Amino acid sequence: MKLMLKRLCAERPRDWDKYLGPALFAYREVPQESVLFSPFELVYGWPVRGPMTILKELWTREITDPEVRSTYEYVINLRERLESTCELVKQNLEKASRKQSRIYNRKSRSRKMKVGQKGIGATTY
Repeated sequence: MKLMLKRLCAERPRDWDKYLGPALFAYREVPQESVLFSPFELVYGWPVRGPMTILKELWTREITDPEVRSTYEYVINLRERLESTCELVKQNLEKASRKQSRIYNRKSRSRKMKVGQKGIGATTY
């Protein structure tokens, strides 16, 4: 997000604030690396139809028939989608956490301390 704002301010120094809405939309539309879902999809339970998706549908003449559902069916389906999404997010976060800890602990080494032994850099008060 910081990089997006930095670029926006560098490219449009006088009117960068007019582009905050589209920049935030783009940020919320892109799937995050650690959870593999976009923030929009995690909140609402379905992928967002952004301008590029709508433009593609217009050009390829994809016509989707709207499904008619009752409110009850919609809520049940939404709940199921959110539960399955949460499970996938949990798995992806665990996977990302293992990857990040491997990278973080790359140069660490195991040490065994004896009772009363002072560690490297230990201070006494």
